[in-house]
Amino acid sequence: MPPSPAVLIVGPSRDHAADLRSVAETYPIAFHDPESNWGATDMAALPAGAEGSAGEPPAGLLALTAEALPQAAELAGALGIRGPSKASADASADRSIARLLLSEAGLPIPKGTRVDTRQDAAAAALWTGYPVVLRPLANLGHYGEIRADNAGGLQAAWTFAHTASLAAQTTPGAVLLERAHGGERLTLQTITSSGRTRVVAAVRTAFTNYPLFQPASHLVTAEEVDPDLAQLAALAMQALGVDHGVGHVQVVMDVLGPVITDAAAHLQGDSVPELVRLATGVDLLLAAIQIATGQQPATTPTRSASAAVALIRAESDGTVTGQAVDPGLFDAPWLARLTWETPLGGWVRAHPASLLARCAVTGPDPDTCLANLAQARRSVRTTVQREQP
Repeated sequence: MPPSPAVLIVGPSRDHAADLRSVAETYPIAFHDPESNWGATDMAALPAGAEGSAGEPPAGLLALTAEALPQAAELAGALGIRGPSKASADASADRSIARLLLSEAGLPIPKGTRVDTRQDAAAAALWTGYPVVLRPLANLGHYGEIRADNAGGLQAAWTFAHTASLAAQTTPGAVLLERAHGGERLTLQTITSSGRTRVVAAVRTAFTNYPLFQPASHLVTAEEVDPDLAQLAALAMQALGVDHGVGHVQVVMDVLGPVITDAAAHLQGDSVPELVRLATGVDLLLAAIQIATGQQPATTPTRSASAAVALIRAESDGTVTGQAVDPGLFDAPWLARLTWETPLGGWVRAHPASLLARCAVTGPDPDTCLANLAQARRSVRTTVQREQP
């Protein structure tokens, strides 16, 4: 039996390390990142320029983060292999490009604009009306996202979002200011193959540290996504130029209808692919690799459950001095995974809050799953020695 085709992953994310190790048992994986050591090294083919017996490029290429997508598209073109399109990569990495494409397609997006100075932000907020959301123009997920309810809170919000944006590889210092819409936030998980997009799950996110938008937990259930929302997500992927690959579309369920606040052609972080697999049986990372190698992905659910993850964050600046877990937690059949994200002795921040640990659980239905998550959260304790004045 011939070996599975090698997959080159550009800019692998630590957030997907566990899933990569699992998939690498079946698919040989190479990484375009010398600091990454996850996954299998038993490759049948290597990227151009690498040493190896085959001397051939990999069968496919993908990126797991928005920032890595433009480089992945460039590499795919240079190697002449299957990978993300330049259009979808640029739109996923730069929110201003995505907004333009979504708007041109007639899809609902918040009223907003790019702002480069505090004065620009003040003028834009008068145009959009309060409350507003500010976040880096470069797609860094929820990092740097903050709400301002009035002119009094705008200055601090601008400083926070602008400082976060300086870390971006693209458009550093630029900020997107948009009208804030109330309502539940859902993130629709998409798989696109041969130009056809299917929504396989919806993620419900709870946030903490208002006015910041820091995810505290995610919940995935096996219930079917509303057909209208699924159609909206498919149109968003089409607008971004995605004809193959895995992505996600975030919507706010406003009283007047859903509004698209983000769309990107890559896997979502925060253990979401693991939750989708636990709840539905659909493996998003495996689907992304299958698509990258020209295969048809498995999109039919094989499970009917719920899964959730608690993202346990620091409440103060300081050093992590203790980590403890109630012994009974590891005997719970619904515990899927517990990982410490900051080691003992590590330094953490409260604003934005550093991630101390994450705990994934399952349940037969959403209510039971959330009850299990609450119990797990109570069973995990960390000690942070506060910064001395």
